[in-house]
Amino acid sequence: MSSEALTQTSSCRYDSLGGGPGAHRAQFEIVFQEPTDLIGHMKLKLWAHAPDADDMDLYVGVYKYDAQGHFVPLSFYSFFNDGPVALGWLRASHRELDVARSTEYQPVLAHQRELKLKPGEIVPLEIEIWPSGTRFSAGERLRLIVQGTDLQKYSKKRDFVYFRHEDTVNSGPHVLYTGGLYDSHLLVPVVPP
Repeated sequence: MSSEALTQTSSCRYDSLGGGPGAHRAQFEIVFQEPTDLIGHMKLKLWAHAPDADDMDLYVGVYKYDAQGHFVPLSFYSFFNDGPVALGWLRASHRELDVARSTEYQPVLAHQRELKLKPGEIVPLEIEIWPSGTRFSAGERLRLIVQGTDLQKYSKKRDFVYFRHEDTVNSGPHVLYTGGLYDSHLLVPVVPP
């Protein structure tokens, strides 16, 4: 785990309308050096830009991988067995927070107005990630994935109670910024041993 701020600014981009590995997502990973329990809400703060659009849909997932780099599937929606640790999503135009109800780990959205993106605008986004409880052993990895479409996709025959986000505002690439003035980070609830 690291709490050090990055001093150098960098960015990455992905195609907002695709899904899966490669040019359709941004991916970040950390390897745990000691056994660590993460219990509760997580929050992802991202600085983002949509050069070809005035809004953007972002989907984020936290996944567990073993020390050899193999995906560790978890129960998901009570009846799938190939799920992530937790998920979150946000439409950028609804990024305004309800300051009175938000907490450090759980941003609560105001949903009072749409805040469309201005041309060239890089905006901070705070994305709630569902609460979870997961133990990571030394050598295991937490992988954060960000993309413009749902991360977990199933055939329509399998997802009879699973909701999908098919009505998107995405167009063109998404650009994510880190370091320097852009304090993008994943806030995780580490429970002391």
